[in-house]
Amino acid sequence: MFRIQSGAPDSDAVPVSSIRLSPAHFAEMSSTPLIVPATQPQPSPAANGALPVDIFPENVIKPIYKTDLPKPHSLVDKTQQLVYCCSLLSKAPGPLPLTSDSDVSQDSPLGDKEKEWVQDIGLVSHGRYQWLVEQLVRAFADNPLKAFDVVTEIVLVGPVLDRDTYRSLLSCFISKFEQTTALDVILLLGLVQLVECASAGYLVDDDLARIATVLSKELSITHIGTNDHSLDLTLSLARVLDVMVTGKVKDLNRERDHQPMLQLLDGLWNSDNVVQRYEAMYAYQALQYAPDDETPLQVLWRYAKVAAAGAGTVSSVFKLDPEGLLKGIESLQEIGAGVVGAISTGMEMVETLRVGAGGADRASENKFDYMKKRSWYLALQGTALFIRQGRLSDFNIVVSQAPCRNNPNFQWGVCRQIGEIAVDPLWDVLVRQQAVDFLGELFRSGADWKPHVDVKRWILTILVQISGMSDDSIKNRAVALLLDLKKGGVTECPGFFSLSRRLPLPSTSPLLAKVQEIPKLEYDLHVLRSMRIANYKQAVYIDPMAKLSLQDTDDNLFPLMDKVRHFMAGDAQVMLILGDSEVGKSTFNRHLEHELWQEYKAGGRIPLFINLPSLKRPEEDLVAEQLRTHNLLEDQIRELKLDRQFMLICDGYDESQLTSNLHTTNLFNRSGQWDVKLLITCRTQYLEPDYRSRFEPKAVDQYTRVANDLFQQAVIAPFTREQIEDYVEHYVPLEPRTWVKKDYMDKLEAIPNLMDLVRNPFLLTLSLEALPTVMQGKTDLFKPRVTRAELYDTFVRQWMAVNKRRLEDQRLDRENQMAFEELLEAGFEQSGVKFQQDLAAAIFVHQDGSPVVDYINKRDKSSWKAAFFSMDCETSLLRGASLLSRVGTQYRFVHRSILEYFFACTICGPTKEHDEFDPPVHSETPATSPTSPTISAHPLSHRNLVVEPSIIQFLAERVQLDSRFKDELLAIIEQSKTDSQAARAAANAITILVKAGVRFNGADLRGVRVPAADMSGGQFDLAQLQETDLTGVNVTKIWIRQANFTRAWMEGVQFGELPYLKEDDEVYSCAYSPDGSSLAVGLYGGGINIYETFTWTRTHTFRGHRDRIMSIAYSPTSHQLVSGSYDKTVRLWDCESSSCIFVLEGHTDCVLTVAFSPSGKQVASAGEDKTVRLWDVQTGANLFNLTGHTDWIRSISYSPDGHAVVSVGDDKMIRFFDTQTEQPGEVWESQSGEMKSVAFSPGGLEIAVGHANGELQLYNAATGKPTRSWKAHRNGIACVSFSPTSQWVATCSWDGTVKVWSAATGSLLSVFVGHSYRVIQVVFSPNGLQLASCSLDETIRLWDMSSLGTGMDMEGGSDPLTSLLFSPDGRVLFCGTESGAVRQYDAGSGESGPFFFCGNKPVKCLAVSPDRLRIASVGMDDRVVTVRDIGTGQADVVLLSHTEKVTAMAFSTDSRWIATGSEDKTVRLWDARSGILDRVLEGHTGSAVCLVFSPNSHGILSGSRDGTIRAWDLDSRECRVVVDAGGDIELWAISTSPNGLRVASKDFFSGAVKLWNAEGGQLQQPLEDNEERHCFAFSSCGQWMSVGLPRSICLWNFVAYTSAEGGGGGGGGEWRCSVRIRDIFGKINSIAWKPDTLEFSIGCENGSLQVWRLVETSASSDAWLVQLVWSAGNPVLVTSDAVFADAIGLSSANQRLLTQRCKGSDA
Repeated sequence: MFRIQSGAPDSDAVPVSSIRLSPAHFAEMSSTPLIVPATQPQPSPAANGALPVDIFPENVIKPIYKTDLPKPHSLVDKTQQLVYCCSLLSKAPGPLPLTSDSDVSQDSPLGDKEKEWVQDIGLVSHGRYQWLVEQLVRAFADNPLKAFDVVTEIVLVGPVLDRDTYRSLLSCFISKFEQTTALDVILLLGLVQLVECASAGYLVDDDLARIATVLSKELSITHIGTNDHSLDLTLSLARVLDVMVTGKVKDLNRERDHQPMLQLLDGLWNSDNVVQRYEAMYAYQALQYAPDDETPLQVLWRYAKVAAAGAGTVSSVFKLDPEGLLKGIESLQEIGAGVVGAISTGMEMVETLRVGAGGADRASENKFDYMKKRSWYLALQGTALFIRQGRLSDFNIVVSQAPCRNNPNFQWGVCRQIGEIAVDPLWDVLVRQQAVDFLGELFRSGADWKPHVDVKRWILTILVQISGMSDDSIKNRAVALLLDLKKGGVTECPGFFSLSRRLPLPSTSPLLAKVQEIPKLEYDLHVLRSMRIANYKQAVYIDPMAKLSLQDTDDNLFPLMDKVRHFMAGDAQVMLILGDSEVGKSTFNRHLEHELWQEYKAGGRIPLFINLPSLKRPEEDLVAEQLRTHNLLEDQIRELKLDRQFMLICDGYDESQLTSNLHTTNLFNRSGQWDVKLLITCRTQYLEPDYRSRFEPKAVDQYTRVANDLFQQAVIAPFTREQIEDYVEHYVPLEPRTWVKKDYMDKLEAIPNLMDLVRNPFLLTLSLEALPTVMQGKTDLFKPRVTRAELYDTFVRQWMAVNKRRLEDQRLDRENQMAFEELLEAGFEQSGVKFQQDLAAAIFVHQDGSPVVDYINKRDKSSWKAAFFSMDCETSLLRGASLLSRVGTQYRFVHRSILEYFFACTICGPTKEHDEFDPPVHSETPATSPTSPTISAHPLSHRNLVVEPSIIQFLAERVQLDSRFKDELLAIIEQSKTDSQAARAAANAITILVKAGVRFNGADLRGVRVPAADMSGGQFDLAQLQETDLTGVNVTKIWIRQANFTRAWMEGVQFGELPYLKEDDEVYSCAYSPDGSSLAVGLYGGGINIYETFTWTRTHTFRGHRDRIMSIAYSPTSHQLVSGSYDKTVRLWDCESSSCIFVLEGHTDCVLTVAFSPSGKQVASAGEDKTVRLWDVQTGANLFNLTGHTDWIRSISYSPDGHAVVSVGDDKMIRFFDTQTEQPGEVWESQSGEMKSVAFSPGGLEIAVGHANGELQLYNAATGKPTRSWKAHRNGIACVSFSPTSQWVATCSWDGTVKVWSAATGSLLSVFVGHSYRVIQVVFSPNGLQLASCSLDETIRLWDMSSLGTGMDMEGGSDPLTSLLFSPDGRVLFCGTESGAVRQYDAGSGESGPFFFCGNKPVKCLAVSPDRLRIASVGMDDRVVTVRDIGTGQADVVLLSHTEKVTAMAFSTDSRWIATGSEDKTVRLWDARSGILDRVLEGHTGSAVCLVFSPNSHGILSGSRDGTIRAWDLDSRECRVVVDAGGDIELWAISTSPNGLRVASKDFFSGAVKLWNAEGGQLQQPLEDNEERHCFAFSSCGQWMSVGLPRSICLWNFVAYTSAEGGGGGGGGEWRCSVRIRDIFGKINSIAWKPDTLEFSIGCENGSLQVWRLVETSASSDAWLVQLVWSAGNPVLVTSDAVFADAIGLSSANQRLLTQRCKGSDA
């Protein structure tokens, strides 16, 4: 079966031009059998000459071609029959229709015989049919003559070809046509028919552009000559252009192709042949719609005058505003295809073409006049579509009612389409008769259709052609009609013009006959090829990289596939591919075989994948035994052995337990033997040092001589990061997932060592499968609580299960089989895990953790190594199933983290739910119990684990998973108080607990011994640490507020920072000297102070500048210093004498940045005058003034070689300048706005840029391409600085923080908090061990980099907290954030819980119903309140009514009502369950910012910025003013506790906090302090109020007057500041008190969250202290009010630091 017509690649519009056939060809075609039945009545007579709409009374089934079906397993003798069979099989349950797959039409269902045939046909016959089709194409390509019968035969198969075979055939046609010297009409018609039958996606733009170009060239040669050829070419060109229009091909070159074709077709319009004229017009229109390579702007230029003159005519299509006009003009080239697409959806086309003169079609036609595009072309595309779909009734309607129906070109084309139906024997006879009648009606329809005289002649010409047919029923009808119509005196066009669009069916099948002669063996190989290709299923394949040998490093990797291809093309005979377990050897082998089978050509080298363990005698009969598994016969195998070549891909040499040389034992490549290339894969663990002898082939002439030149090898390397990312990208779309690529990559990079571990493809797959499960329920909003231990547990379980199955499927010898069965009985997985745990422990005991074990059996069989590496069967099986790799005699775990994991499991392993592990868990027998072994035998006593951070992390995660292990560690710490032998175990224990987040606030740790522990980031608020042994302990960023260290041993303690340097002026700049001996700081007043870095004493002061020092830099020798100032000058200083060498003047505005060149011979400066100036250091001369910036230049940096200087600033441009020639270099545009700092990495490979929006961007210095970017700070980045090794990048910001990042990954390593105001600059010391930062808070802080990132998890992008609220029962703390998220925490433990998003705006309003069922929040639209189910986070009701921002919310105590206040000055009351608005309370003249319900829910108190508090009675609806503050109020706080009504306010302008007497409305007491207040809140009892100040909190207590104080006992009293909490780093945004307790929480701008508890210390009411319950966020060193009396061993630097920190000053 074949298609009549089809658009390609998009089939919604079809070609409507025709091809001229000779009468002989026409006669051949007329013999085609008729298939489709159709019965329909005669058309009703038309009134007033109108065209009847029921000539085709109904839509019919599309015509299809059928033949007799062959019996199963019988030969197909005709190509027509072969095509029909292939159609049935590929399109079952229905045969392939004559239209494209995407047509919306009535398909013909399978008949009973067809269904039976499809069911009976076997897979072998099915495959043979497809093979025959492919062979037909090959035979055609090999046929040099391309005779008529060959062309007609081959075009039949076009619709049933797969894409590759189709494209091969098309390429053959195009090439042949391009090579012909004389026009071959048959080849031309075949090419066009092949193009039209293409399935979607088969054609590419270049195909059609090539064809159109060739046709155009032929037309230019022939149209002046023979008219027949010019018509053939015109029709063919039109059909190809139709396909191009439909497929939106854009490869026609306007100058080379488009315009010449237009000119050629222009010339054909004047032809004497009327048919030529009309077909040329059609082709011309098709070319107009075929897009070229001209840009929309070029079109606009060409048609500018037209657009200006005709703007009014296109008003219904384009908007007349400039933007709309430009967009409209830009769409001109696509308008044709757009309309086709619009009408191709079905019946919508009818309505589109029905519209009147004012409709879209007419408007478009006017517009097309200017572009020489005509709407009739689009109408013909639509009518052809209906014919192709069998929708003849719809066709009838369109033809009779189309607005363009009077256009002669439209009439001409419609007549041709109807004529094609009449002559096509695939249509039913009645349909063809109706087509003849249709022509008669068109001829006679004068009043409506108004046929042009040329069209009438064309109708007669068509009827003449029909009259010559052999089918009497059609012929006679046409003859009678022709005689009747000729009575009017109109005559037909002279000549013969065939109406058929297809070549006639071939009478013979010469190509098929030739193909049938191909030997059966080749077909059987085809079947094998098809089967292997079909069986290949590899969801994700990444080409592996390799190295030449086991000893090579990973620096010189190459693509393994390239190496194998080189091997196949060369003389080598054997290639060995080595690799660790699960590194992807089998995956590569299968993919290689798949590629080779796809490329296979008859007679070529045959690829054969061989699973060696599956064969019985691979060392003797390798190839034959494998071929038998593919059902090849013995005589075929003998023929293949003698005549063919093979590529043997042998997988699993190690698993087959072979020791023989397969090349030698199989006699490969000997005379009369198999001719092969042999590729073998093997695990590295299986081989001995002399392994090459097992694989190297022997020379043919000398069996004892090794032929080294015939042997190659490669070793598969682990995945690179790029390969991992590529793998993940392909993995994600395989099935529906909630995670995207970024989620997986973020987790892989966030979990320590995981990225290295998953370089093994199998482990990568395991991790991708396990990560979502492990992460489930453990995802905090901004930082995933990833349990790496659980992930590794999953790894090991799956690894052992896979290896168990591998051994079960493997053919083992008797001894190994017995050993394996014993292991199965004992529990294979458990035994394997125990084996690896014991090995890990032995490595740490005997080799101090050195991972590589060198084992030689003769030498080491009596050592500890023999238990793991001997040749004993059980040991060998367990070793082979373990996560080990081997290189020669050296063994190691596949990754260091696996070794650490198994060692950690010897201390505490997986919980009991993982029975197959069943490791020893020491928490079952605490160290302090009488039955436990001595503490010295405990694994934690064996070594100092502080130096093994990965092991510490594994164990810290076990603490979070197993409370028994936590209790055990606490018991060990307690035991250390009395047992000195427990010191090491206790140090390890407290390190693990701190890492696990266990808090020691208020803990009694007196006398514990934890020397060399890592307690960094730990919380020890109010802890008792007297007489503890803290020798060498790391306490970086520890919280020890009010902790007691009296007589503690503290020698070598590391606090992570040095004492800060205090200045009397704001510090704007700082710089280390390159020799590290000094630090220079630039001050606001113009002075420069120099500090000696050993003692940190001030040694010099440089004076001369008259304004602030914005930037300073040392010379490479440290002998000179350059400074830039607001006084518009640059000064060069001599560091030894403190004298000014030169004053460099020339800048016309403030100098903001300076730099010394690496050579020391040049300095650069830049600033507000928008120039970069280069100065000669020797003479002070201004060398160059570099211009180009259009705004302030904020920062400059020299390249390490000094040849370039880069500058950034407010104009958003990164500019480079040549420092030797002053020539401008590259200019990069920032994608993140204004830039404040730039720095070259010391190695010159990268450039870091800090932006005003807080984003840090790294660029590749060579290419200029961005490599990484991330949000580093909430506020602008003031400075960026690389560490000396380029390993780290430090940033500082106006947000007061300093951060250090990994330059390689962008991960946050540390956050340094201490500055109280903007940090302006940050610099590394030359040795990279210190970091200095300077600030407007008049300090320079010195940070210790030796413990960078140790002991804590960094949170980097901490989300500022904007609102806090405890649940009514006090169990949950809700936090609104700046990002729009609401986070939940367990109020007692601080454990994070679920979260939900309210939008992308800060959440400043929260309310929780007292019944804990609902939570209300303001989301993206801040006028709308969303009430959610507190359990699911799903929205229940939405409160819509406020016209301005909602600023306050409250639930009633009975949870029935919710009140909202807004900037629209109203308070609104809603039903909390239904969301129905109950009433609007009006009276305030300002925003309502505070709402509180009365205890009985019958009243509301509202505080407003109008300075009043109003009381609303919900029963009486009355309102009264309770308090009138008499001015603008920013904030109110109201407490309705049993102790009475309390009211506090904060003035809008002064910021003063005042307490009011709610009974009388008078001012009760202002709170006396001179600091800015940020927020405040009452406790639930009303007796306490917390006030947030800069870096501290004051707790005010209401103290009632006694009679002695004059209060008279009448309830009076005053508010007193009882407690002050210092060292709160970050602005306090919100405070919330826990109901019915004296606990409160604070949320800060930096994202930190703290919960505090008030504790009364004595009977006296004014003796109170506060204790930290828990905190979340980045850790910070807090030492205020800590006691270090008589501490032993504190260094002088630490003493000064603690003096600064402990006094509680804010520095």
